[in-house]
Amino acid sequence: MLGIIAHPMVDKPKSIVFIMGLIAIDSDLWTATQPLKFMGLEVGSRMTVVRLSCGELVLISPIELSKSDRAQLNPLGPVAHIIAPNRFHYLSLHSIQQHYPEAKIWGVKGLAEKCPNVRIEQWLDNPGVIGDVLEYQPFQGVCSIMMSGIQDLEETVFFHRPSRTLIVTDIAFNFDASNSLGTRFAAQILGSYNALRPSRLEKWGSRNKALVKPCVHQVLAWDFDRVIPGHGSIVETGGKEQFQTGYEWFLG
Repeated sequence: MLGIIAHPMVDKPKSIVFIMGLIAIDSDLWTATQPLKFMGLEVGSRMTVVRLSCGELVLISPIELSKSDRAQLNPLGPVAHIIAPNRFHYLSLHSIQQHYPEAKIWGVKGLAEKCPNVRIEQWLDNPGVIGDVLEYQPFQGVCSIMMSGIQDLEETVFFHRPSRTLIVTDIAFNFDASNSLGTRFAAQILGSYNALRPSRLEKWGSRNKALVKPCVHQVLAWDFDRVIPGHGSIVETGGKEQFQTGYEWFLG
């Protein structure tokens, strides 16, 4: 069951539930996570929920929701926007669309081929704003080395103005002592342990630094302090400085 929990600093894994509690991060801002393994390591997957000033909900990087989970989510407001923020966080789109058929589905380039059974109505190919509180922009040039080769993330990043929160998915991670021993060890090797930054898989896979650099500067132009990553722990304060430090390699 997805029960509403009051804002712990770190999301910790629970083995007895599939979805972790819906966590109140700030006014009109929540997160929920579910287990996810990548290359055999438990990295978790975080969904961010934003309530617009009109009362509508935006789900960024949706995860699977049971009937009881939806019973906890629905009183927060009508789900109006469901967003797949990059080419790899789309697996729950079909089930979420079935639960909320009136919601607009947002996606990125390359998703139409990956999920042909999902009706994507809005493409995240240009900067914009949802409602009057949630800005977004493409974060171009970041690729990752995967089992299938180098893959372009086609990432989109978001800025929740009222809470000064940056929301990212796979362009920066922040694994720490709350993760399993294997995940901590891998994060240390890949350079994303106790630090908000892309891993070496992204650094080595992203060949066009000139394409990444202006995107970093555009993100740093936002007045954010908190950072919510798709994997790893939330950075509650000092996130802007940590993000800039994590991307110094791209800034040159």
